[in-house]
Order: sequence, then C-alpha cells, then structure tokens
Amino acid sequence: MKALWARPKDEVSDEEYKEFYKHIAHAWDDPLEVIVMKAEGTFEYQALLFIPSHAPFDLFNRDAQIGVQLYVKRVFIMGDCDQLMPEYLRFIKGVVDAQDLSLNVSREILQQDRQINAIRRRLTKKVLSTIKDLQSERPEDYRTFWTQFGRVLKEGLLSDADNQDTLLQISSFASTHSEEDATTLAEYVERMKDGQEQIFYATGETRQQILKSPHLEAFKAKGYEVLILTDPVDEVWVGTVTEFDGKPLQSVAKGEVDLDSGDESSDAEREEREKEFADLLTWLKETLTDHVKEVRLSTRLTESPACLITDAFGISPALARIYQASGQNIPIGKRILELNPDHPLITGLRKAHQERADDPTVAETAELLYGTALLAEGGALEDPARFAELLANQLTRTL
Repeated sequence: MKALWARPKDEVSDEEYKEFYKHIAHAWDDPLEVIVMKAEGTFEYQALLFIPSHAPFDLFNRDAQIGVQLYVKRVFIMGDCDQLMPEYLRFIKGVVDAQDLSLNVSREILQQDRQINAIRRRLTKKVLSTIKDLQSERPEDYRTFWTQFGRVLKEGLLSDADNQDTLLQISSFASTHSEEDATTLAEYVERMKDGQEQIFYATGETRQQILKSPHLEAFKAKGYEVLILTDPVDEVWVGTVTEFDGKPLQSVAKGEVDLDSGDESSDAEREEREKEFADLLTWLKETLTDHVKEVRLSTRLTESPACLITDAFGISPALARIYQASGQNIPIGKRILELNPDHPLITGLRKAHQERADDPTVAETAELLYGTALLAEGGALEDPARFAELLANQLTRTL
C-alpha cells in the first residue's frame, strides 16, 4: 500500500489525514492545519506536516522530542529528527521522506548534511507561510493557534534571523488599544498618531501590573498605544529586534521619551523647569549615589511622583534576572530616577531641601522616594528592613 504522504493530496480524504495525525502525534483531537509538500529537482522529498490544535504538555521543555519523523525512500530512519525543524517549531508533527539520503544516515551526519539543511529551510518557510495564510484567511483559527503556540513561536525572533521579518508579521500582541483583542504590528502601525515615529511597548509580569506602571502615564494621557508584553521571552527578543516596517521599537521604560517633540512652548517650559529644580536634582544624585546614576525631570509622569528607567541600550532588571537565573553573571546596574515636577511630593521635597538641606529627615524622604519608585514598577527593595524603618519614622512624624 502506498504511503499516505506519497499519494496525491486530492486522493486522500480529510478523515485519512486526521487519523494519520492522531496516530503519529498520539493526539485525541484533529489538527488545525495539514501541510502537504512535494519537491523535485536538486533535492527530492515529500512532506506531510500538521499544525496541532492544542499545545502538548511539554511544549516548553527544550528537551522534548521534535515531532517530525524522517524516512528515506519510505524506510523509517528516526522518529524525532530535530534537524528538520527549528526549535521554535518543535510543536509541528509529521513525516518527511527524502529520496537522496543514505539509509545509514546518523544524527551526526544529518547535522552537516547540505540536503537536510536545505529541506529544513524550505519546511520552515512553508510552515510560516501557512501560519500567515491562517492569519489573513481564517482569523479564528489563527487566534486559536496563537493562543496555543504564540509564546514558543516568539523564540524564533531570537534564533532565526532569516525569517525574523515573517515572524514579526505573523505575531500578535496585547496592547492598550483593546482589553480583549490582540494586535499585529502592522495594525499597530496603521493606528499610529500623526507624527509618531516609534512603536511603544512595555514589558512586565502581568497586564494589570503594566497598566498601573508609572511609565505608562503620559502615553495613556496623550492617547499613545502601547504594546503589552508579558511573556518571559519578550524581555529577550525586544533587545534583538530593533524595528518593524521602518519604525523603531521603543520601551516606555528605557531612554528619554519626548511625546511633545517639536512643541517649542513645551521645550521652553522644560528648560525653565530644569533650572528651577537643578539644585534638587544634583542633591538627590549625591544622596542616592548608591542606587542611581542620574536624576532628572520626567516627561513620562502625570500622576506619580517618580519612576526608575534604564538607559536606552541598558539591560532591564527583569532581563538581568533572567540571565542570572540561567547561570550568567549579569549585574543589575544603576538606573535613572525621573521626577514629576508637578507632583506635590516633589515640589515639597524641593522646598524642604531649600530650607533645611542638612535635616536628616529630608534625606530619609529621598530614600523613601527611591523605594516607592522601585515598588511601583514591581521591583524588589534592596533593604526592606531599612525601608520599613524609614516609613515608620515618616508616619510617626505625621501623627
């Protein structure tokens, strides 16, 4: 009997494909999509691949077996050929039957085999193009796919430079535009405000945490959409991907952000404010020298008194912790403390510094300011006992 993958697609029923998928994938449900390929010429092979409907329990186990079987001239060679699919497509199930490989091929030989590498590239592009077709033609099925496999697919943004553009196109992200519906980067770009040149994003553990972050205040107040990235891999790939469609990606918690760029009156007001607060900024930098590298006025804050940010090209604390957890010694460097010059706490601290700069309670207030900025972004206090002591002292003085 002729192998299922060797038969013309129009001679195979949907039911036969479904039963074959359930057999090789040990699945109970139907596949989301069937991919049939036949290549002739320099490299001849046939492939029958399946995109599952549900993620396997071991999807995020990097030691889990790749689900593609390798045959040579319909002779079974191995059941988990990890050379046929990149790791970020490890959820793909199916069969590849190559015509020109040796029957004695080993895993070691496959790693260096030119034909296998070429097949891998073609299979990868075919799978990604199929996902792209799902996105445009069957949006409900695409949403099902992304819910199940989006997190692992984004690993490809780090490891597959050749297909990075395609991966960006088929990826979806939560954003401040909608509480329920995810958005593609292309849809985000279509909605960008006049004069907006960057794609803004925020990373964090949960959507709720990000939405309450001080870093988002000015963006929400001025109506700028921000991507909400909560998967651990997001912290990593945003450091690799610099732009989409010519639009740079910009973290709301990194570098300087000027949402009033080109507004001469705003620029003049900012310069005047910087002169007014110059002494306070210098004093705070000296007082908090063990914690921060710079203190400056903020253009992000509208409600909170202060926030902490990272240099434009610096490593965020969350990313540093990810590296440290993997055994890499990446120190968390000092950050920048930004102040809201319109907040009563900051204007009051400026007045207190002018009138009694040597009063230790003023310095204690500065420490509390830094601690609250750290807590507001979900960070961990370096010395919780010290913070609690200062807070108790401050509360006692108010009674």
